[in-house]
Amino acid sequence: MAGRSAIKRKHASTELATQKKHSRKSEHEAVEHSDSDESMGVSDGEDMSDHMDEDEPKLAGENSTAKSTEHRPGQTVTNAEIMALNEASLLFKTNLFKLQVDELLNETMVTSGSKATRDLDAALKQIRDVLVAMESTKEMSVEAAVNHVRKLSKSKFSVPFPDPAPPADLPIKMAFDAPEVVNIVGSYALGMAVRTGQGFSVDMMAQMPASLFQERDHLNFRYFYKRAFFVAMVRVLLQKSAVQDAFDVDFDLLRSDTRLPIVVLRPKPDMRRLAKLNCSIRIIPTIAPDTLPLKRLAPGRNHVRFSFLARGASDGEVDELPPTPQYNATLVSDALLTTHITYLHETKDLCAEFARAAALLRIWHSQHSSSGRSVGSQHLMRSRMNGFILTMVLAWLVRSANSGGVSGARLSTAMTAHQLFKGTIEFLAIHDFASLPAQFSNSVDIVEFAQGGAALVDPTASVNLLAGVAPWELTELRMQAQRTARDLNHHSASCFDSVFLSTALSDVVSKYDHILRVEVDLEVLLTTRVGDVDAQKRLYELEHGHPVIAAQSRISKVLNSALAHYTRLISVHAASSIFDSRTKLTRRHVFFIGVVANSESRRLVDLGPSPDAEPQEAARFRALWGRKAELRRFRDGSIRLATVWGTNKMPQEKRAFIVPRMMAFLLQRHFAIYAQPDILLPEDKSALDMSPQMESADPMGAVFELGQSINEFASTRDLSASDTDRVTFEAALIGFDGLQKEIKGLEDKLPLRVLALHPVAPGLRYSSLAPPKPLSVEHGNGDDAYIEPLHVLLEFTSSTKWPDDIAALHKVKTAFLLRVAECYREAHPAAQVDVCNRFFGYSAADGLLTGISPTQLASGMDDFDYERDSFVDIRHAQSGLTFRISLLCSPEGALLERKVQEMKRAKLTPQADALESAYRRWTRTNQWRAMHHRQILDLCQRHHPAASLTIRLLKRWLSRHMLLGQSVGVPEEVAELIAARIFTDSWNGLAAPKSGLTGFIRCLQLLADWRWKEDLCVVDFAAASNGIEDQQQTRKERIWAPTEGLAANEYAVVQAKFDERAKTSRIKDELRIVTLENPDAEWWGAVSVVLTRRLRSLAKAALSVIHTSVGVGSDTDLPQVFTTPMSDYSFVLKLDKSVVCRQFDQPPSLVQPTHAEKPETKEIFKNLLPGMQQAQAFRVKQHSNLFGQPNMVGFDPVSLFVRDLVNVYRDSVLFFYDMYGGRHIAGLWNPAFMKNSPFAATLDANMMPVPDEKVGSKPAVAVNKQAVIEEIIRLGEGLVEDCVVQE
Repeated sequence: MAGRSAIKRKHASTELATQKKHSRKSEHEAVEHSDSDESMGVSDGEDMSDHMDEDEPKLAGENSTAKSTEHRPGQTVTNAEIMALNEASLLFKTNLFKLQVDELLNETMVTSGSKATRDLDAALKQIRDVLVAMESTKEMSVEAAVNHVRKLSKSKFSVPFPDPAPPADLPIKMAFDAPEVVNIVGSYALGMAVRTGQGFSVDMMAQMPASLFQERDHLNFRYFYKRAFFVAMVRVLLQKSAVQDAFDVDFDLLRSDTRLPIVVLRPKPDMRRLAKLNCSIRIIPTIAPDTLPLKRLAPGRNHVRFSFLARGASDGEVDELPPTPQYNATLVSDALLTTHITYLHETKDLCAEFARAAALLRIWHSQHSSSGRSVGSQHLMRSRMNGFILTMVLAWLVRSANSGGVSGARLSTAMTAHQLFKGTIEFLAIHDFASLPAQFSNSVDIVEFAQGGAALVDPTASVNLLAGVAPWELTELRMQAQRTARDLNHHSASCFDSVFLSTALSDVVSKYDHILRVEVDLEVLLTTRVGDVDAQKRLYELEHGHPVIAAQSRISKVLNSALAHYTRLISVHAASSIFDSRTKLTRRHVFFIGVVANSESRRLVDLGPSPDAEPQEAARFRALWGRKAELRRFRDGSIRLATVWGTNKMPQEKRAFIVPRMMAFLLQRHFAIYAQPDILLPEDKSALDMSPQMESADPMGAVFELGQSINEFASTRDLSASDTDRVTFEAALIGFDGLQKEIKGLEDKLPLRVLALHPVAPGLRYSSLAPPKPLSVEHGNGDDAYIEPLHVLLEFTSSTKWPDDIAALHKVKTAFLLRVAECYREAHPAAQVDVCNRFFGYSAADGLLTGISPTQLASGMDDFDYERDSFVDIRHAQSGLTFRISLLCSPEGALLERKVQEMKRAKLTPQADALESAYRRWTRTNQWRAMHHRQILDLCQRHHPAASLTIRLLKRWLSRHMLLGQSVGVPEEVAELIAARIFTDSWNGLAAPKSGLTGFIRCLQLLADWRWKEDLCVVDFAAASNGIEDQQQTRKERIWAPTEGLAANEYAVVQAKFDERAKTSRIKDELRIVTLENPDAEWWGAVSVVLTRRLRSLAKAALSVIHTSVGVGSDTDLPQVFTTPMSDYSFVLKLDKSVVCRQFDQPPSLVQPTHAEKPETKEIFKNLLPGMQQAQAFRVKQHSNLFGQPNMVGFDPVSLFVRDLVNVYRDSVLFFYDMYGGRHIAGLWNPAFMKNSPFAATLDANMMPVPDEKVGSKPAVAVNKQAVIEEIIRLGEGLVEDCVVQE
């Protein structure tokens, strides 16, 4: 999301070699988070290296591609160079993407034998020598083996047995002997290792002697117990050897499986060269393929007996026991590690670009995966979907003859790395391994492997490579591949960042539409380990290899089965735990449940099966939802089970939380995990009954969801929870439609026919801070502290009778408005109608002007003062809203434009400039703002309902930091464009968000990371519909279907404008957002460099607080996101509260507790629920006018005061204030204006002489800060209560 590559755009092919040679490293060093390559030497959770010393030796293999295509001046162009250019243009539609990918690989790939890895290679040889020389031990019992390890380690650690730990009296003998074979395996040996910010891993295989095992050691964890003893002894002996001087030796888990402990060596800090390389060495125990009978380890067989898990349990017939496919696959994988590496070596020899393509796949997966990432202080457990699996998929596509028959995709060994990568991504995007399992050969019946879910059978037909991979991980991988394939096929010229660099792709908090933090008591959720043990349930949990993953699987299964109609993906990420607690049942283990919602996620009724037609499905539906499942008859005559989550009157903001409500309901019903009080509504709690398994369970966890808490900031103090169902944007639009019909009904009484009414108010496009507040007009109760006018432009049909004089034209416009007011008052006597002049009572809050002083052509000539235009205020009787109607007169714009040209021809520059400014303001008011309104309304109303809440949260955040408003910082329209960018950006690597919280977080990420000086930020409203998935499309159609949006030639026009400004150095690090209609950002201007940097720092701080809040499961610190630090300003004016008209627009206080509470058991009758009560008289909170002057529409003295301050002190002071009722105005001295200046009569500030100093030959003067502050206080008499000078 951070913009395009730092490699400069070049369009001439003759400059390609120069680009490649001089492209900057920092581009690719930003790639983060290497793939979890468990069998290939790259760990989960690692970030791509962002630091490379310039004097560091080049690694072997770097720039190899560059050398083959680089053209040196004076030499003839070779065929290879011509072929490379043709390939780049045909495959990627641009040479830039190929250069970026080549440079990425050259900067990140690591191979052995280079100068940089010389010390590492020496250390590997030393470790190998130590391993093969280790002394053996005699056979001993389990208890003796444990005591032996504790004695040698001086009780620092014990044998890392898996769960269940072996009984002390288990009749097996354990021994240790030096490994028979020690080899370097994995990505480092294959030349596929990738440098990361946390380093990279080198895998060393240590083959355990066959003499340590017996024929039946594959039963009942015996192999894994002996393996754990071998690992413990390796660690002990390494710590007693010379290796201890250079490395810290510790335990770790392979693929997050407690059955597979390994030894990890990390360089000590004093080993400078090794520490600088930042690598770790993993010693992985294996066995030879013939050590144990692998034919007995078929996935359909059982090798963990009930009698072993529970004393007194009967095994019965072995064939009738549940199979243990994951247990079997884990054991077979140890035996076939060398075989798989050999297979990959052979594939690499067959395909020259195989290693580079595999490296690209791992980089891509690491950037899209959240495995090993952090959520605040919580680190996530590593995923079992790793780089080794992706590399085997690539090898299967290259070598397997069956790949073409299964998917229609087949890759040639002659393809380049880019072609192999793209082909594999497209295959992953359309292939479902669960419904269509795959195998390298046809020598085995794949049905047996596919019984447990997804399957990819290895070349030996012995093991399912996808065993243990969660179904949601494969679904997420497929969705990521679909987005990447779509970007590669449609936006290859600009998708490099979204494919390989974007950090938003792996951020759990921002990549999902909803994120729930769940604390679970594993002791309650999982089967007991002592006493009366349920052997079958215990076996199911042990199959997963980790108690946390077993709980993760149970939660995922329930949620996915219940919410299939509402979601595209439900991912369950578990927090990692320390190695010593790997087998313990922690009391409060944390899970993060991420949801990608679909277009049906706001549906009020979830339809279930018909009890008559589908009795079994109906029983499962009732088991899922309990009393919430109701039997209903629908309009088509069908009778079906259903769950109801609201009425048709429910606003969109509440509909967005239907999915979190459903999840909280299921978690509480099935797992006794209680939600925070504001997630479930009273009707949900009344229908909640615990599942039979949890009827007697005490609360065992808590559910936290941040969206409900943060959405409170998009409301105001005047809108209570009950008001939000009635005070809605839909009601405001209905009121506007009524006004439009009423005014069009006056056509017979007006001189011209009404052509249209154009709304331009944020409240009529779903983007105001809160929905417009209706006020009663009966009995004189229609007053309020601040009455917000809704601006509307009234356009009549064209006429040739408009005068050619500007002053006369304005008078005619006023006469038209007077006539409109008179006719409307007669037709609707209940309404309040007033004709006003913009010069009197004008409020800067309406944003129609830029704060510039009135336009005057010369001294005493104010006939062209555009600010003195008239309007009509109509208090609509039916809706209670106040509409401010201005007249849109097209001839006025043409007249102003003609006058500008006349003044320029007459060389009357001041008059021409004044008229040009007036014409620009007229265009902004009558054309640009109306077009912008239609675009935002279409985005929020038709395409993305979540855009409304996103805009409102962003505006609240900007206003609370005193940065929102035309006169002080970011115009409201620019804030709306920032949010629109999130929903229309079809190549940022993420689908459009379905919730306001996610949209707001992505807005903060854009403000924090975007490089405004280097990268074009364009909002493509034509692409708004691209983020809406079509459920009828096939997977192939989703990646190949044409996308809407800017065509290549249209985008080129916008880019050319940006490049032209960049060449002339007119683009600074200032926030500038453009559209196709506004390529120069002329409509709303650019945000200054100072404010852009302020926004960047505040956005980073806000993101940190949000991540911390989600990580700890508390909204206590959430107000910090919307609280600006006042210590950064030079002085602060405190306003008198009694004159702040908009004080009731401040956000309500968050007083609700966030801890989970058990719901009341008292029965609530449905006819008494809040949503089902009888209609009562509705009236929102209203306040009397603060100045005793009722019905003052749009009057805000604070905004008028700030506008005056900006006009007077625009060069010396920057002013900031919260336009939504803030009580402070902050000032910051302009550093450029604070320097000493030579004395002159035209100085634009209150200056004072500087004693004994001169600037040139003139006396020096400086700004008299104290006098300026006193002037400000005097101007604000009656408004300013106090002033605090901070410097």
